[in-house]
Amino acid sequence: MSQSWAVDPRIEQGARFEAKGQYEKALGEYRAMLAENKKNTEAYMAAGNVRMKMKDYKGAVANYRLAYQYNPSLTAAYEGAAKAFEAMGQHAKADAERAKMKGGKASTATAKIETAKAEPAKTETKTAAAAPAKAAQPATPAKAETPKTQPASPVAQNTATADASEDPFEKGKALLAAGRYAEAAPLWRTVLSKRPGDAGAYFYAGVTRYEMGEYDKAEFNLKKGLSYKERGNDANYYLAKINQKGKRLDQEKKYLSAYLKKAAPDAKFRKAAEDRMAEINAVANAAAEEKAAKEAEAKALREAQKTGNDKAKSAEIATKPQNEVVSPTAANSIANANALFADGYNEAALQMYKALLENEITSDERYFALLQMGNIYREMRDFHSAVNRYREVVRGFPDSDWAAEAERAIEDAVWLEKHASELPRNKR
Repeated sequence: MSQSWAVDPRIEQGARFEAKGQYEKALGEYRAMLAENKKNTEAYMAAGNVRMKMKDYKGAVANYRLAYQYNPSLTAAYEGAAKAFEAMGQHAKADAERAKMKGGKASTATAKIETAKAEPAKTETKTAAAAPAKAAQPATPAKAETPKTQPASPVAQNTATADASEDPFEKGKALLAAGRYAEAAPLWRTVLSKRPGDAGAYFYAGVTRYEMGEYDKAEFNLKKGLSYKERGNDANYYLAKINQKGKRLDQEKKYLSAYLKKAAPDAKFRKAAEDRMAEINAVANAAAEEKAAKEAEAKALREAQKTGNDKAKSAEIATKPQNEVVSPTAANSIANANALFADGYNEAALQMYKALLENEITSDERYFALLQMGNIYREMRDFHSAVNRYREVVRGFPDSDWAAEAERAIEDAVWLEKHASELPRNKR
């Protein structure tokens, strides 16, 4: 399935930022796309590529995995995740990503199976000697060969053990291993009635309830099974899984950390726990970066608004006497329009700037008026009109200071439009 990389103009803008080494700005474009559609694989792929250049390999893995989660046929995403793991020196995980891309097959080549050909047994004959024949010895009766039986499967073995065992603890373990959870569950109550507080019985009761999908009961039992000498640490892993299902991320991370702290390198759940912890950390890092970026954007917006207001006030001071009050019906002039805008008469200021554009004014005044109109529209939350005015400045007066400010204002207006519902309304 081919991907189109020119559908959304923000992809192109992000690529321009990326080419200039402005990676955070590029990520800002992709975040804006994902705010509209969290399943946008284009944005996840582009963000993953940027994070690779930033050497944020864990973040790159998180983005690539989200890309192929929403589009399983996107082979570039699996390859991207594999390369990120290779950059971290985790070649086994890289191979695992490529195995996902191939649908779990090690190779597309058909394996050749060679069938061994049995050679016929060779029969040796000896020439009879001239010596007299010895008396025939009585034939030794042939030993009957006991037929060899194939070992039973683990499930069959556990079932047999469960059926044969009289000890409720061992019988419960065997039933649990055989997947006979409903039969195993009451046995743990039997054990606890005889041995109150038995940590092993609580542990296996928790695992049984977990397998049955009864997570509240499983959690209760597993917490009491943490002190079980043989497998108490595994209770931490099951508790992490239960909290993952309940979307309690802090608790999940707590139990994963506890498990990994005690787990041996070859422990049963160690790899799965490490992979999950890496995934949590990657998502947390991405969220922290996104929050920091939003805070930086909000700060830049506040500073830009303050700069714009300061410029308007400076223009007002330069063009009219001190203490002069301009009413909404004042004569048309740049100075009076600036004053109206500064005093909160947005509609009156907007109409005055429009009237000025119809008169003979200098080029500098014309593009300053367009810039101010964009600022007024942005103040009025008409972001589409604001962007149009700013673009007129950029196209018509590209080498001016106003054009540079208009380009920055376009980014702010686009961001504000996407996050309008999250921001408090300005009060004048």
